[in-house]
This record gives sequence, C-alpha cells and structure tokens, in this order.
Amino acid sequence: MSEEINCPFCGNLIEVNAIKCPNCNALFKEPELPNIKFKELGPFIAIDLLTFGFFSTIWFFINGNAINHLTEGKKDGIKLNWLVLLLAINGGFYLFFFYKHAAYLMLLSVLQCLIYIALSYRVLRIIQKYTSKMYNSDIDYNPYYMVIFNVLYLVHFIETYQNRVYHTHEYFDWKSPQAIFLLILLIIIVCILRFYNEMFFLIH
Repeated sequence: MSEEINCPFCGNLIEVNAIKCPNCNALFKEPELPNIKFKELGPFIAIDLLTFGFFSTIWFFINGNAINHLTEGKKDGIKLNWLVLLLAINGGFYLFFFYKHAAYLMLLSVLQCLIYIALSYRVLRIIQKYTSKMYNSDIDYNPYYMVIFNVLYLVHFIETYQNRVYHTHEYFDWKSPQAIFLLILLIIIVCILRFYNEMFFLIH
C-alpha cells in the first residue's frame, strides 16, 4: 500500500506522489508540455508572416519529436509521411505561385488547409490524452476554432495550456488582442480565397 499524506488544500488523504488531488482537484505540479518550442502566438505569427506561411509547416518538423514523446506509442504520434507531404505541397504552392497557375494554387491551398487541420486535430488529441494521464484533467478544445485557424489555434492552445488545465474548459478570450487579430486574419483569408476563385474563372 502506498504512503498517504493529507492534501494541503482540502485535508483529504492522497498518495505521496500524487500530481492532483482527486477530491479538490488541486494540482501539486505545474502543468507543462515539455520541449515544445515556438509556443507563443505573437512570435509565431510574426515568423509565419515573414516566411509567407512556410513556418507553419516547419513548426511541425521542429516540434514533431516533442509532441510524439507525449504519446504512449508511435502509432498515436505525428507521422513523418504527413509532414513530407505537407512540405511537398508547400513547395508546389510556391512553384505554381511563381508561374501563376491559379487553378493549381487553389487545389494546393485546399490540400494544405486540410492537412493543417488534420495535424492540428492529431496534436490536440495527443495533448488531451497526455493531460488526462499526467494531471488527471479533462481539457477541451473548440473544434470550430481548430478548423478555422488550425495551426494558429493549436499554438494558442499550447500557449494557454496551463490555464486550460487549471480551469478545465475552453479558454479563449474574444476581447483579447490575439482574438481580434485572428478574426481579422480570417477575413483576409476569406478574401484571398475569393480572389483565387475569381482568378480561376477569369482564366477559364
């Protein structure tokens, strides 16, 4: 039988090595996602803009191992072939952009977006399982934000991870400067997609 002590917050008996009190939900270890880099949304957006969106792809390469270490097995992690495919799509996107092939640009943009959504979903699920196992907390994410903002939302999710574990609910403040920026970014993206659509019909 493991040794027990009293929880300093509620006084109930807990195991000596407990990370969280099952009675009052107090955490005894600061929640973290170890070794994940570039998890501040502001710098991420700045670098992504400077690299014309290419950094979103590089981010997964940089943090792939750290994210996979959060999983229990290789089959639950980020697959390398997904990242290679994403890299190839990015390369094709810039190539067709240079040669001004609007139809191919539209196709690659859609494929790129779908892979970003799939990767963001995979990472969010990994974080959910890791948090449940390590901190006995069930954190949630907003699927609508994930679909709309994908990698941006993922980085924001990781940046606010501690708050999410402490509060165990969807943490997103629409009055924050980051939220306003994301809303403006969404409008810009919609406008760009409409522009691509118009170019496609003009060419054909």
